[in-house]
Amino acid sequence: MDEAHPPDEWTGVRLSTAESVADRVARVSNWLTQEGRFLANNYELLGRFCATVVDVGVPLARAWLHIRTLHPEFAGVTRVWRRGMKVEERYLDYGFEKTPVYVNSPVRLVVEQRQARTWRLDGGEPLPFPVLEELRAAGYVHYAIAPIIYSEGTANAVSWASDAPGGFSDADLRFFEAILPIYAAVVELKGLRRFTTNVLSTYVGKEPGELILKGQIRRGEVRTITAALMIADLRDFTGISDTLGAAEVIDLLNRYFDCVIPPIQRRGGEILEFMGDGILAIFNESGERTAKHACRLALDAAQEAIDALAALNRDPSTTRPLSAGFALHRGQVSYGNIGAGDRLDFTVIGPDVNLTSRIERLNRELDRQLIMSDDFVRNLGLPMFEIGHFRLRGFSRMQLLYSLPPE
Repeated sequence: MDEAHPPDEWTGVRLSTAESVADRVARVSNWLTQEGRFLANNYELLGRFCATVVDVGVPLARAWLHIRTLHPEFAGVTRVWRRGMKVEERYLDYGFEKTPVYVNSPVRLVVEQRQARTWRLDGGEPLPFPVLEELRAAGYVHYAIAPIIYSEGTANAVSWASDAPGGFSDADLRFFEAILPIYAAVVELKGLRRFTTNVLSTYVGKEPGELILKGQIRRGEVRTITAALMIADLRDFTGISDTLGAAEVIDLLNRYFDCVIPPIQRRGGEILEFMGDGILAIFNESGERTAKHACRLALDAAQEAIDALAALNRDPSTTRPLSAGFALHRGQVSYGNIGAGDRLDFTVIGPDVNLTSRIERLNRELDRQLIMSDDFVRNLGLPMFEIGHFRLRGFSRMQLLYSLPPE
């Protein structure tokens, strides 16, 4: 649909409705509280909300929602609804507030002043922001924007535009003013759920985060699964810490994790714990993922991470070569809440976690990058190089271990 040319029925809709502002607000409020708040996210909510606003006779042709987020990779998200089109979504990088697009926008004005503003676009007078000129060129005739203030004080923004002859009426603008607090409350509710999920996924992992959100927070609760386990540990971290400044160490660690973590995530692995310069990851077995599949995913991830570290060391910007030891095992891990009172840690425990850790420590002694347990190799189903039986601290049985076949 060409958004520059409003359909003829706009005028008919507006003339045929006899609803007052209060009636329209009541209808849309009822939808927000009885249906809208049960939608999955703000992406879906924006599209359905705008369609409901149109249904009560408001000549809305475009809506735009700007929300700050709490996420390690981006600082905000914008969503745009246009009549007859799907909602578009774009994530904002950290520092977007300093970009010319944001500085020279009505969003910054409204967020900073925390007051609603409106502009007619169908006249010939100059407009104060480039985006308004763009909207005028696209055929819009009226633009309104208002702050969405979250309960803790964070300011976001929502805007509306009309391409109907005459634009929004005074009654339409009063409707937006009246419905905004209710819409904002549902937006914040959806955003809070997403923020909570993001924070938990960032700091405890996706699956543990989901379990916490589902209520597994009582001390002593345990859930046991079978999985391919991986422990990776950076070599000579103590020496690195002793010779480099804190900022350099952090930068080096992040470059190291950039090599190790993405191969795991691309294969559906879960980072369960950061242990200083090491990580514990699992590839969970499920109805669709067999033991063989989980083990192969873990092996592929480890090999890709080793290759990525080798490539990083060839980069001229790398001032200190990095290497890591990887251990792969198949066994059981238990998610458990440990701690005291209201201060708990959602951690993973079990003999197989300890065994994997002991195997990893052999990498340095045997000068290898990757060692696998017998349980892992038997389920892997690929020929591997047997390196012998080893007695590991805390385990009475000798452990048969493997590495990659010689090239």
